Amino acid sequence: MKLKGRAWTFGDQLGATYFLSGKYDALVRASKFEELATHVLEDVDPNFVKKVRPGDLIVAGTAFGTGKHLEGLIGAFKALGLGGVMARGFAAAWERDSINLGFPAVLCPDPESAVRTGDELEIELDQQEARNLTRACVFAITPTPAGIIELLEAGGIEPYTLRRLRAMQAAEPSNDMQTN
Repeated sequence: MKLKGRAWTFGDQLGATYFLSGKYDALVRASKFEELATHVLEDVDPNFVKKVRPGDLIVAGTAFGTGKHLEGLIGAFKALGLGGVMARGFAAAWERDSINLGFPAVLCPDPESAVRTGDELEIELDQQEARNLTRACVFAITPTPAGIIELLEAGGIEPYTLRRLRAMQAAEPSNDMQTN
């Protein structure tokens, strides 16, 4: 699975409310991700949603994605068209929720030295290196396991599970024809 897009760099210890104000908790609970997407980063950069392009990537430091309502933020990121997040470290809940919802989270030991806002990145999730196309350099990332890539490609745990169940049902012999 390949991610390719422009980088939007941020710092360390960024919780969900940094990207999506708590005043939208009702929209989060109602899973109104398209509407939530229009409010991403509005308290920090009110024009962010107008500048972001499909496939763009959030790049951050340590402890990315702490706080509550991570499903809402991930849903808003997906609805906005972001391709994923690359960070030095993630909150455990972010890692779990991003996999479950089919949104890539890439570990990078030193994103700050390799990437600046506006750089074009290319990341193959199963590789140990990614490319900064703007700076013509490669940098280290932690490869994503094949099983996680399968979940991400399916769109998350629910579509993955439904696909597997359908495949199992298709492989079972029909019970309509009984033999005596």
